[in-house]
Amino acid sequence: MNKFTVLILGVIICLLSCDGREKVKRKPIDTLKEKNMIESFSTRESYYPKTYSEVKTDTILSNGYTVKVNTFTDMKSSFLKQFKHDAINYKYHYRDFKAEIVASHNSIIFNDVIDKDYILKHDKSVAYFLKSSILKSVWVNQEQTVKQDKLVVNILFTQPNSNTNKMFELVIESNGQYKLINISDLNQNYLTA
Repeated sequence: MNKFTVLILGVIICLLSCDGREKVKRKPIDTLKEKNMIESFSTRESYYPKTYSEVKTDTILSNGYTVKVNTFTDMKSSFLKQFKHDAINYKYHYRDFKAEIVASHNSIIFNDVIDKDYILKHDKSVAYFLKSSILKSVWVNQEQTVKQDKLVVNILFTQPNSNTNKMFELVIESNGQYKLINISDLNQNYLTA
């Protein structure tokens, strides 16, 4: 009976020593690191916009111009804005937009896609700005189109979560010649195509 008591006493001591005191002293971040789960809990990744979107507009002007603008999300191209706050890495992916413009005046005079590459092809001085910006809007400036008897399309790029914008004006003549004007700059750079 004496051996049985020693055995029971040994089992009780073993059970009392395995009460999880070591795990109580550990920080949760250590447990996550041990299980290789730290990255999934410390990173918040978001995409803007979350899904594909598309806006089509058709404009017929009194001076004979017709314009079709198809603005859509480029799901393959985005820029990343990341920062760290309270030990969490935030990654915001801002998807780029593109605008396909088809303009006619008795026949098609302009058919091209407006995006960052298009602007950079005509004005390399805005490269730094365009890296962290998205195409916000493309619209026909009806007042200037009728006034100048040329098609005037406004193009707006913006940096998300800021008030920084750059606006361009695409002026298309009835014979198909066009020029891109950076109207955000005070010196009115005229960029010919």
